[in-house]
Amino acid sequence: MKQKLINLQSSEYEHPFDKAALERLRSLKGFDTVVNFVLNWTTIKWRIVELCGSNFHVTKESCPELYSLVHESAEVLNLDRLPQIYTQWSYNVNAYTTGYRNDTILVFYTGAVDLMTDEELTFIASHELGHIRSGHVLYHVMGQVFANIIASSVLAGSLLEPIQIALQYWNRMSEFTADRAGLLSCQNLDAALSATMKMAGIPKRYFNTTDPHVFAKQAEEFMTQYGDTANTIIRNISILDDSHPWTVMRAYELIKWVESGEYQRILDAHQGKQCPMCGQYIEFDAAICPVCGYKFE
Repeated sequence: MKQKLINLQSSEYEHPFDKAALERLRSLKGFDTVVNFVLNWTTIKWRIVELCGSNFHVTKESCPELYSLVHESAEVLNLDRLPQIYTQWSYNVNAYTTGYRNDTILVFYTGAVDLMTDEELTFIASHELGHIRSGHVLYHVMGQVFANIIASSVLAGSLLEPIQIALQYWNRMSEFTADRAGLLSCQNLDAALSATMKMAGIPKRYFNTTDPHVFAKQAEEFMTQYGDTANTIIRNISILDDSHPWTVMRAYELIKWVESGEYQRILDAHQGKQCPMCGQYIEFDAAICPVCGYKFE
């Protein structure tokens, strides 16, 4: 049974790349104005309506196992409000989160549900819940809106391009934070690595025979060979328009975080216990359950 993380704050596992990129983004002239513009653009709301009308709604009744997996992941991460859950037909092994104001939607591609184990799917689901937990969804939606505006208008594109470049860079860095949330919830590094390996494109026939540590070795070798300053610049230029960092970089950053001891420190710091009377998870050293008043001996 996975350990529920009591009083966990997203700032505790925020990746430094994410934090630095978001600070730079928020410092750009006109950024606040652009945020208000996006928040009040009703086209976004209509896109959400279209998504809900075109894809399959996951509920307790329709897909009980998948619904329960997301619900349990949210509980582990101390996320109060569960997003709506949908599946979308595509054999892309991934998921995404979108939303409008306080309404968030988690969408699994069919390929992720069909091709991943429950532990791997927990990592993917919790990665997306991590975006919600950290308040990333609005900025992700902004990136989608800007990309469409820039593609359709040369004038608007020239005005928005500096913000869009900074936004896309932050978007990639935010994935490192979300990966940490995914690992904190699934609590299985091998599952996180194997999920990332499947996103990287390992053929299905090798799913059950390839050790995820092979991919970990690939990630370490890649960073050793291409990790100097010149190659860092080349890597950043190569993925300038991408929404995610390369999968090998994501695996490397997760491994480095675990090896630093910080991952285990967070698990230990937020260890809780379950009240035998009401079932509520509370702080490990609590003497009385704040929900039902049960006194621990």
